[in-house]
Amino acid sequence: MPQFTRQCLLALIALSFALTGCGGGGGRYADDTNLPDAPELPQGSQVCATLQASNSLVKNSDGSLPGSADPTPATLGGASTALNNPDQARIQAALDACGVAVDAQVGTVIAIADKLAASLQTAANQPLVNIAGASGEALSALKPKRFAVRLVKNGSGAGNAFLSGPLVLPSGVTLWVDDGVTLFASRDVVLYDKSAQDRPNPITCGAAINNPAGLPAPAGTVNAGDATLAGVSGMQNCYAFIRGSYTVNAAIVGTGSIDSRGYMPLISSSPLYPLIRWATGTTESFTYSGSNITGVVTPKFSCTNTIAAYRSGQLAPEGTACDVVTAMGKTIVTTPAIAYVVNRQASSVPNGVTVTSPGCTSATPACARWVTSNWWDISYHGNKDIGGGPYSFQGNPGMVWMQHSKNLTLYQITLRNSTFFTFEADGVDGLTVWGIKIKTPLLPDAANQAGVGLNNDAFDGVSGSYTKLYTGATIDASSTGVKNTDGVDPSVASGPAFAKLQTGSGTSSSGSVHFDGYVKNVAIVYNYLSPSDDNVAFKGGLADPRPQAAQGAASGASKLWGIDGDRDVSSNRTFGIVVAHNHNYTGHGLSIGSPTNAGVRNIHIYDNYFDGGYDGNNAATDMGLVGLRIKSGQARGGDVSNIYYDGACMRGIKDFLIFEQYYTSPAADPYPGLGWLVPNFHDIVMSNVRMMNIPSNKSAGLVGAGNLTFRGLHADTAYANTQSIIQMTLDNVVVDSDVKISIANLSKGVLNLGALDGSTQSKAANANLTLGANVSLLGRSFAHGTGGILTNATSGAGAYTAPVNTLNLTVTGSDDAGALTDPNPAATIVAQNPKLSLCDNPASWPAFPDVK
Repeated sequence: MPQFTRQCLLALIALSFALTGCGGGGGRYADDTNLPDAPELPQGSQVCATLQASNSLVKNSDGSLPGSADPTPATLGGASTALNNPDQARIQAALDACGVAVDAQVGTVIAIADKLAASLQTAANQPLVNIAGASGEALSALKPKRFAVRLVKNGSGAGNAFLSGPLVLPSGVTLWVDDGVTLFASRDVVLYDKSAQDRPNPITCGAAINNPAGLPAPAGTVNAGDATLAGVSGMQNCYAFIRGSYTVNAAIVGTGSIDSRGYMPLISSSPLYPLIRWATGTTESFTYSGSNITGVVTPKFSCTNTIAAYRSGQLAPEGTACDVVTAMGKTIVTTPAIAYVVNRQASSVPNGVTVTSPGCTSATPACARWVTSNWWDISYHGNKDIGGGPYSFQGNPGMVWMQHSKNLTLYQITLRNSTFFTFEADGVDGLTVWGIKIKTPLLPDAANQAGVGLNNDAFDGVSGSYTKLYTGATIDASSTGVKNTDGVDPSVASGPAFAKLQTGSGTSSSGSVHFDGYVKNVAIVYNYLSPSDDNVAFKGGLADPRPQAAQGAASGASKLWGIDGDRDVSSNRTFGIVVAHNHNYTGHGLSIGSPTNAGVRNIHIYDNYFDGGYDGNNAATDMGLVGLRIKSGQARGGDVSNIYYDGACMRGIKDFLIFEQYYTSPAADPYPGLGWLVPNFHDIVMSNVRMMNIPSNKSAGLVGAGNLTFRGLHADTAYANTQSIIQMTLDNVVVDSDVKISIANLSKGVLNLGALDGSTQSKAANANLTLGANVSLLGRSFAHGTGGILTNATSGAGAYTAPVNTLNLTVTGSDDAGALTDPNPAATIVAQNPKLSLCDNPASWPAFPDVK
């Protein structure tokens, strides 16, 4: 008798329950039998509650919410529930009621099934493996008759939108957003600020702070005298728009959409809440004295209060230094380069200060006016203006953040304009992301910017479209990259858990369930991804859920991984972790990392498409587009192995392939000498990959980094055990035309690296590339970069030339696989390979679906 069948029968006998199904298994998807069956939308009879949109909330034709439907209050702190958060209470009430009802029907059965499975695992006595309890596959059958909350259009009017603050998705509940309906996030920042028992430190949601590891915050700022800010993700200080913890069989589905509106100026329902504001127009120099900063300043920024004052229920005097800590070294704290102060006036001059440039007072029209930040402004501010170091702090909420889950599903839903990571699942067994659409574009996802409430060009005082940052700089790749709006991030949890299921925003189950904290049984398939950051990113750390003995600190010999596609593979699939049949647009690639310290292995990535518009000249078309990527660095590295890429079509991409172990530099390593925190990429197999539409100037390296980057690790003796060689095998990998290959060169100087040739940049390649049959990496001709990796000196295919000025670079095999006389080997290889020829089919390149 199968293990779970026995468990389920025991549970049924104990409770005299009648369930519709029992045990694992399930069918396979007909179009790809490696996959389980596709999810389905709930039936009408499975709905706990149906909520209709208010007729006061009607979307614009471009899918945005009109400013009149979410008005900006006339005064600071004047946001109201009725106007700016009308739907949170009723949606949460419906979710809570459904969660409690689900738990009443199946909660006890789930707990008993989990207990039985855990007892068997405990008896097996495997100290290097966390107790998992009942598998996600086993629990998938334990569903009640009703489990969904459905959001629909108004039945008697035009209402088609909901406006809500953050929501808790209970265990067992499906949030169903119906066709043509959008769930919008409220822009009242107070709603996202975590309560004292939930936040990791006093920092408020919406802050932009930078602090290096181990350094105390300076006097006069929040957390003065201690170092608790160091390295904390800003997402931890905010409630995500949709969040859940300790869930079984939760889901978000529907052909409607969810919009976080990262581009909209924030508002506040508390006059005390600290908001960051930008100055537009003319900024005048003036002299002021504050608690931490004194002098003559022309401020571009202000805040409406300090964090410390807000937490104590007070208003800081104008001229007080805002909470800004910045540092670019490991041993010093520098004065903020763009210091700013508390200012609650409408113009750039704080109350009670001396104006240096005569003629500008708080009543002078020429003075700059203040505009409240939006979430994307805070991202840029924290990462670029006061950041740039390893501990940049953007206090933004995630869009959907689930922690410790079994059977978590996203199906068909459209997610737009995320404020931070779009979807993160920490510690999940059974993650299905199928047929969804993610769009967080370079510009807000709305055709008419004035229609969404923006009346100036990124707050620079010029009417027009949203094409510039508040700094006045045109938005390009360097600015889009700081939004940190990853698409889909399966991540290990901070550790295992044995916890009560979260059945609502304030309720939990009577029984507890085990969660091992690993990532397993993942299918990310048939999606359309355009997030402006990592399309997908498997994150194997920084927290490590494995038992201490399995982490390497004690034994250093364990070969267990936090993300492992071969761990506890469900019977309804061939591979435990699959990323397949996805169409990718603006984004930083199908990625692994940067945290890999818990280990990542056995991932199958196949039949994916990457459609970009990079032309090699115009920075506006750059957008940081990346194809396939593994990234990590010292202090967050680990074993990454058995990664299988099979079938990828890429066109108009800036960087087709990036495999690098310098994503974080050894200079930032707080753990020198710990060899098990060094990245180790090996047994990476790439086959049937085609790279197309390469800009004509790209082969000469005139714009940006190399199209193909392989960058291993080789630090000097200041760091022990820090040499690591990337080992990859390439087979049927072709480039249609000229390309720049960057194996040796680093894009920036890195400290504590041995410069073998006396240059300021290390040319440590540390890569072992095995070129199998039918590999054409160089195109028809090739101009190599400094470091000289592979060279075709003449037009047409040429013999492999030994690399120069590199370290530990080994190339086994020959480029063009023996076709040395073929004038166009790429075309020859493509003609012989159906998977590569598929890239020429127009049907392989659909436009991003227009879902509004």
